[in-house]
Amino acid sequence: MPNPYNIAETDYFPTMSDINPDILDSLDRFPQSPGVYIMRDGAGTPLYIGKAVNLKSRVRSYFLDTHDDRPHIPVMMRRLHHIDWIATNTETEALILEANLIRKHKPHFNIDLKDDSHYPYIKITVNEPFPRLLIVRRVDNDHARYFGPYTDVAAMRRIVDYSRRIFKIRDCNKKLPLSRPVRPCVNFGMDRCSGACAGKITEADYKSNIDMLIRFLSGRRNDIVVDLKTRMDKASAEMRFEDAALIRDQINLIGDASRLQKVDLAAPQIDCDVFGIFKGDRSLCLAVLHVREGLLMSARRFAFDKNAWESTEEGMEPLVLQYYLDTKDMPAKEIIVSADLQLVDAGVLSQALFEQYGVKIEVTVPKKGPKKILADMAIKNARLYLMQKLPANAMDDLSDMVELLKLPRIPHVIEAFDISNLGESNAVAGMVRFKDGQPDKSGYRRYKIKTVAGQNDFAMMMEVVTRRLTRQSEEGTQFADLFLIDGGLGQLHAAMEPLAKFANPPMVISLAKKEEHIHSPYTDAPVQLPSTHPVRKFLERIRDEVHRFAITYHRGLRGKQAGASVLQSVPGMGKKRVVELLKHFGSVKRISDATEDEIASAKGMPKTLAHELKAFLEKLKTSGPS
Repeated sequence: MPNPYNIAETDYFPTMSDINPDILDSLDRFPQSPGVYIMRDGAGTPLYIGKAVNLKSRVRSYFLDTHDDRPHIPVMMRRLHHIDWIATNTETEALILEANLIRKHKPHFNIDLKDDSHYPYIKITVNEPFPRLLIVRRVDNDHARYFGPYTDVAAMRRIVDYSRRIFKIRDCNKKLPLSRPVRPCVNFGMDRCSGACAGKITEADYKSNIDMLIRFLSGRRNDIVVDLKTRMDKASAEMRFEDAALIRDQINLIGDASRLQKVDLAAPQIDCDVFGIFKGDRSLCLAVLHVREGLLMSARRFAFDKNAWESTEEGMEPLVLQYYLDTKDMPAKEIIVSADLQLVDAGVLSQALFEQYGVKIEVTVPKKGPKKILADMAIKNARLYLMQKLPANAMDDLSDMVELLKLPRIPHVIEAFDISNLGESNAVAGMVRFKDGQPDKSGYRRYKIKTVAGQNDFAMMMEVVTRRLTRQSEEGTQFADLFLIDGGLGQLHAAMEPLAKFANPPMVISLAKKEEHIHSPYTDAPVQLPSTHPVRKFLERIRDEVHRFAITYHRGLRGKQAGASVLQSVPGMGKKRVVELLKHFGSVKRISDATEDEIASAKGMPKTLAHELKAFLEKLKTSGPS
């Protein structure tokens, strides 16, 4: 197997002679049953772990396709040394086993759910006699309770503030209980701490507050309010009105805090975890929203390579199960998955979660209603995160374009041409200029076709390209790196012909309409990319811009010509006078808005003719053209 560890080498798929013959011999012996397959390299390290309903069929598929649309697979196959498998009784068992093995081995070619670790968490040190409420940036394996991460830091700090006011939990570093009580700090005086260091609260009562705090942060606020109302009624019945008033304040604060996190839904008491994915040009983002009793408790986002997702050919089930295993979160009673993810087997996922956690969990793929609103919210979170975390990078488009079209160098400067020609008059061309993938509007140019009569787009393209290169040669300015021509092979060849007359001319490619084939003289055949491919979208953006620029120029000329013909309908207004008027005022509208004296001030314009022209234009304004 040549060069088995060169990940950057992705331009060929290994032939049967490149693959370990032992693997090919073993394919027929794979069982036709559900299970998990483990692809390993020469050192035995797992490269990829996947599940299958039929192990034999699934593994054989890797060797029956070149996987041109999934470049990760050829790279992985060149590193492949052998494949292990584990048969299971059901697809559900295979799903659980796959998720656990991925969590254990973290194979290079599996999706790795890593979110942004800089977002803060709320930590409750439940392993201490008098636990503390802290804000931390890292989750340690210290048996504490963690909530988050919180992407909205300001909202998290408001929740922490409410938590301290409601439950009076300490945040100091004292190791309690102390051998002797001390004077409490200022937080006790501000009613934000229960004064455990001063012996103002028993350990049992403090632990009761901690229990309510955990339920509060978990979204179980209705339960807390019910308990507090019971305590308040009891305190009132026992004539402890000050205690009842304090409990009433706690209930009001819980209501205030809940309004900060309320999701506007028709089903306000919904408990669910919501999964949504947004697909960008090169990356995907998975967003997970945790909603408890209608409150959005937290949101997590994970960005990963689009090819890694598409190379799996699997649905959403492994990713959901892997999420819970990695985060150690307990699933909600209901899991909502956005419908655009398509390959979601709700029954298999629900059964796998039941076997893993022993709790019946409903999996829903909503099409409308409040749950659809939540699914859309998850997708929106994923989209916004991807735009913030991985904004579009034009240099990536240029690098990919070099590889796909076999260009000799990176085209830092691209100039695109388009002909706009309706009928046999007013044929024009537009040229736009892009630098490092961004429009450079100071470099835009417009051309009136001078040497071509009739409708001959090829000859017009030759004229415009020749004029552009000749002008630059005379001025001594540097040529663009690449010409992008709007059209097919004919337009491409027409643009290439004049290039031979110049030293070090630009590279040239064309983008054909309708089929959207990219013609490049550096490739053996036209390149056809899917509509979502970033390089195709990049070239279409440039092509659409030059088309807009050319047709706008063409419409402007036709408008001026139409206006000139209207002016010539006035006796005494010949072509020469109309040209002089348009030079003076710039447009027919400005002539119409001008006074009679202003019209008469134009070169070659008698006052009597100015009077007749102004009267004619005023009549047009009131009655419209006849």
